[in-house]
Amino acid sequence: MRGLAAGFLKAKVGNGQRLSFWYDRWTPLGPLITRFGELGPRELQIDEYALVKDACNSEGWLLRGARSQAAEELHLHLTTIPLPSLSATDDSYVWEVGGNELQEFSTSKTWSQVRNRATEQRWTQNIWFKGHTPRHAFTTWVAHQDRLPTRTRLVAWGMQIPSLCCLCSLVDESRDHLFLRCEVSGTVWGYVLRRLGYFHRGFHTWVAFTDWMRLRDTVVSVTLKRVAAQATIASIWTERNKRLHDGVSQTPASLFKKIDRNVRDTILGKRKTALFQHLMQEWLRHE
Repeated sequence: MRGLAAGFLKAKVGNGQRLSFWYDRWTPLGPLITRFGELGPRELQIDEYALVKDACNSEGWLLRGARSQAAEELHLHLTTIPLPSLSATDDSYVWEVGGNELQEFSTSKTWSQVRNRATEQRWTQNIWFKGHTPRHAFTTWVAHQDRLPTRTRLVAWGMQIPSLCCLCSLVDESRDHLFLRCEVSGTVWGYVLRRLGYFHRGFHTWVAFTDWMRLRDTVVSVTLKRVAAQATIASIWTERNKRLHDGVSQTPASLFKKIDRNVRDTILGKRKTALFQHLMQEWLRHE
């Protein structure tokens, strides 16, 4: 990682007694050995292992006259800084991220600078919004990627299992059916949407569902909409697993009671933040 870290380490010239003339990044040209190449010491007549202080005296810089574009740029820069031989300040190093010198090391800013970045997807705002419940957000995120082990996916992997929905046992258990079109989940969504103040009972496609989560309207705040939607997705998935693995089931009304409790707990846990201060009133408005 040394080469990667070197790009963040910037040298600040003082008296030149610590900084390498060729290998430290003390000019805008970067490490001079990189800018000039291995023949740089011969071109400027400065030893490869010289310190910055060795390249000047009390009268000026001891560099050979400019014979290249790089040398000309270096000479121009050196006319803008004080002579190290006349300075009483020690050399120092700073951590520089995005052109900004940090007073102290920042892991988050450094990681943000070096990590690979892809185009930000609009749907991520529905998942990782401010105030989300982590376990609900994670389940919704995996569901959005269609990576939950629904029965149709398990069958596609070659597993010899029934493909019918664990909730209704009528249709193959795909993501869209399980969470949106199943008669059990549809009834649950009916309870949730009525509590939010909507008149429709559910969604036919995942695209329609995500568009609704993102839509800002006058019915309810988008934050409460996302909190309730994620709690619903997580509750339906939990119910599906309990029916499959434990052989126990709950009615849609009982599922909604748990969703209601989860939403209230989320709001109460963040009630001191401005974003959640009025959400309890919105949630209980159509009780």
